[in-house]
Amino acid sequence: MGLIEGEGSFQLWRNDLVAAFGLVLTERQLPVLEKIKEFLSINLGFDSYSLFKLNFSSVISITHQKARSNSKASVLILIKNIHILNNYFVPYLSDMQFITKKGKDFEDFKLICRLLYTGAHKDNDIKSLILKLSLTMNNYRLSTNSERVEPLSSSEIDTLVNAVPFVEHLEDGRQRDLFTGKIIHQHSSSIYKIIKPNCFLEQTEVLKQTLFEAAEIVGVNIKTLSKILDVKDNDPIEVKGSLVKRVAVFYNKKVK
Repeated sequence: MGLIEGEGSFQLWRNDLVAAFGLVLTERQLPVLEKIKEFLSINLGFDSYSLFKLNFSSVISITHQKARSNSKASVLILIKNIHILNNYFVPYLSDMQFITKKGKDFEDFKLICRLLYTGAHKDNDIKSLILKLSLTMNNYRLSTNSERVEPLSSSEIDTLVNAVPFVEHLEDGRQRDLFTGKIIHQHSSSIYKIIKPNCFLEQTEVLKQTLFEAAEIVGVNIKTLSKILDVKDNDPIEVKGSLVKRVAVFYNKKVK
């Protein structure tokens, strides 16, 4: 926790409204960040499908940053996947006690993550309040900050806390617009499980990250497979002798 308080950052990327947690260390401390990533992978409570996605993607990334001016080269661990942040990382940190102003940043970050996860930011008034809240965090909160900071009023905070969700998260990783009832395909958080029989009357399970890869394995067009999978909610379905299932990743039933 001390490392997060000293070197960590809870922030909102305001241009594209993305919540992000980052922790920066010197390049020589790369092994420390690698151990932190390993620790998070083991201790956040991911299921086997989420670990597959984690191991074969950059949802928790470590990147190198070149030296600038008088600063040394550094390494950054970054988490900006809203499913990981809201469903695993924030709940994990919620059980810990902050002793600096970073704790206030975390509480604001927790609220922002929930609003983004539930799609409440699709309301323009809520979006404006989220942006306003972000301008009271991090350096804006420090006594050394010379810029004028306008804190949210209690009524504005209540508005955020009680914001109406716009998105329902389904158990197969897709999201549904609560007002139109339509699936929001571009925000799917899924992988695909294919169970294929073989000549020895056994079954082989194959996991693929994308619908395109799954369609290629079973030998059908990607649009065809999408339509087939959309017929049933979270049930395996037979496609050319194989069973195919869309599986949610970074989904936590305990988090609403």
